[in-house]
Amino acid sequence: MARITRAARHLTHQCTPRPLPVLVALCLVSSYLPSPVSSQSAADSCSNGLSLGSLVPFNTTGLTCFQAWPSQDFILRFGKAASGSNLWSFVLSAPDNGGYISVGFSPTGRMVGSSAVAGWVTAAGAGSARQYYLGGTSSRSCPPDQGKLALARGAAAPTIVSKGSRLYLAFQLAGQPLTDVVYAVGPSGSLPGSNGLLPQHQGMASGTISLSGGSSGGGSPATGGGDGDGDDDGEEGGEGKGKKSKRAGEDSGDDDDEGKGERRTSPASASSSGASGGGAFLSTKRRHGVLAVVGWGVLVPAGVALARFFKRLDPFWFYAHVAAQGLGSVVGVLAVVAGFRLDDDEGPVAAHKAIGVVVVVGAALQAMALLARPTKETKARRYWNWYHHNVGRAAVALGVANIFYGLSLASERQEWSYVYGVFVGIFAVVFLVLEEWRRRH
Repeated sequence: MARITRAARHLTHQCTPRPLPVLVALCLVSSYLPSPVSSQSAADSCSNGLSLGSLVPFNTTGLTCFQAWPSQDFILRFGKAASGSNLWSFVLSAPDNGGYISVGFSPTGRMVGSSAVAGWVTAAGAGSARQYYLGGTSSRSCPPDQGKLALARGAAAPTIVSKGSRLYLAFQLAGQPLTDVVYAVGPSGSLPGSNGLLPQHQGMASGTISLSGGSSGGGSPATGGGDGDGDDDGEEGGEGKGKKSKRAGEDSGDDDDEGKGERRTSPASASSSGASGGGAFLSTKRRHGVLAVVGWGVLVPAGVALARFFKRLDPFWFYAHVAAQGLGSVVGVLAVVAGFRLDDDEGPVAAHKAIGVVVVVGAALQAMALLARPTKETKARRYWNWYHHNVGRAAVALGVANIFYGLSLASERQEWSYVYGVFVGIFAVVFLVLEEWRRRH
């Protein structure tokens, strides 16, 4: 019995947990757990004060704050530097994804034509903030160190700092700011090079701010969400609600009024270039593309086929040919006008426009040739036919090729090029079959 009791005591002693190793293990595990304080410091909200200290070269207290772009967690703070002053302070806060952030001021509400401030921080911790004029949709059409913003210089020049996994872009500008605002975020891990040109933005949004009289009060976060990826017109996505706030450019003169921020985001895949009112499909860029396809890519080739294969149906073929060519040329000219409204003359886009102008000139020459058509009995009719046929064929070939070129420049989904390519292929097969039938008969 004594042996059983001693054995039981020995077993109990072996199974009793030792407190010291357990405490050491708990300390090691807790050291690897995320600290709630550090997680909170990485966040930003309008309910928290902006504590950047001397990192920003001006006073940031008392600024209006609202969530400008909820899906990207953009927070904008702004207000007058002092009562009665015409100097405005802005601080844009956004997560640091390894790209740039920017805020611009637009006279029309569109990205093109805006003047913006963009900033980024390199992996080595060096920050850079510069003004850009957004003259088009390509990188080269947005030159650095240009724009219409009267930014402060010297010690108060635009700056960007990284703190708590967020970027803070701070700048001051003289004069009353425009109230139509555009925001953009650059692609992750892609920063401007030595020439300062910005990579194409990963997303964009547009909205408005409301300016109160003197120093600004509090602001409310904007509602709604969404990303923009490439176009510059916006669709209304939501608005922040403030007391007694006013719209574009109005100054209430009341220091106690609260600011208001309204946000419009461009729809996904329209990037895109704007879709106000009519939806993403009717953006300016896509209107240009649809008109070009219908005019130069469908109606004009159909008019050529009518004249080539239906001359037995006289005079139907002639009037059908003139109607198809005339309507196609009108629609094609509208496409060219819509293309010039895109305000982008850089590099390949300039070549695309030049080809379009050549096609329009070819269509005009065909119309003038119709007015000068000699009778069938004259010897000059042979040379006229040669001129009319070959100039028309060259214009059609250039028009179709330019459509494919434009689709590639527009960065549209490949399905668009595939669909039109299938149409051109079917049209070519039918054309060859009818040509063989015409040769035999």
